[in-house]
Amino acid sequence: MTAALIAIFLWWVTTGAILFAVTALAQQRVALAACAGILLFGGLITLHFAAEEVSAAGAYLSFLAALAIWGAVEISFLGGLITGPNRKALPSELTGLPRFWSATRVVLWHEILILALGFLLIIAFAQGPNRIGLMTYGILWLMRLSAKLNLYLGVRNTGETLLPAHLRYMSSYFAHRPMNLLFPFSITLGTLLSAWLFHKAFADGADAHQAVGFMLIATIASLAVIEHWFLMLPLPIETLWRWGLRDEPAPAQTATWFTDRSGPFDTRPLDALLVRITAGAFGSIESLKGSIRAPEGWLTLDFVDGTMHLRRAAATEAMRTGIIVTGRLLDMRGIQSEFEDYALRYGA
Repeated sequence: MTAALIAIFLWWVTTGAILFAVTALAQQRVALAACAGILLFGGLITLHFAAEEVSAAGAYLSFLAALAIWGAVEISFLGGLITGPNRKALPSELTGLPRFWSATRVVLWHEILILALGFLLIIAFAQGPNRIGLMTYGILWLMRLSAKLNLYLGVRNTGETLLPAHLRYMSSYFAHRPMNLLFPFSITLGTLLSAWLFHKAFADGADAHQAVGFMLIATIASLAVIEHWFLMLPLPIETLWRWGLRDEPAPAQTATWFTDRSGPFDTRPLDALLVRITAGAFGSIESLKGSIRAPEGWLTLDFVDGTMHLRRAAATEAMRTGIIVTGRLLDMRGIQSEFEDYALRYGA
């Protein structure tokens, strides 16, 4: 039980400390690189000395070393040192495979770094009896990769306020949806993995090294599953680490578009436009309200809790075709341009 509490404490403290470092030193790339280098070097040296130590102390040392190495990886990413060749917001016209490739290029160098370090750890430490650090690194990578894919496919709570200001363009690649097809598999497999690790920790005949080591890894895996649940729950997980942020969150913005064209407008192409906007192609959308004159009469648009609602409405003299969008990091000109183009193409 002590090992589990230590893992929870380290998860909370190290995450906040990394956020503090990358926001407090946002303009000091040399200092950030030095922090990442010290953590990486210290983690590798500690893993080396703990590789042959099959004891409870060896398990703790190996676990801490893996966290240090992972901390170096996170600082290099969140500090903007190693991200990818694409450092721009998602272009409005990209969907499907082009959108996926553009998103991949946002984090490409970072993912290559993680894999390269993973291969280095396997080559250097897989033959030793103490593999707790190696397994910890693998769990952190798998669960982080799963979280990234879920953010790309669509979640309810993206937590983009945790992104430092210099990385907030990445939020345009996050999709806001109440559910995606990958999420149930991520949760199920993560839960099964956590259960197996806990089983290994409590197995009959487990020595101190196995009991402590697998308890630490199982707790980290369980916390990663909880983090996945927070992606779908309307709860502000960022408040857990608000103390680590030193820059102001992006202010709320409002974009409006109205047209004097009388319509009616073909609503079939409207669905794809609304999906692209609410999925984050023009920033993080918190609400979208509006009305449109369709061939069958007036419709109201209302984006609430990740879901777009279209409803029939009685016509009034004040009704106009238009929208009001509220969100953060909005490309307001892009939103207005998209709707103006829609009105020109599909209006009567």
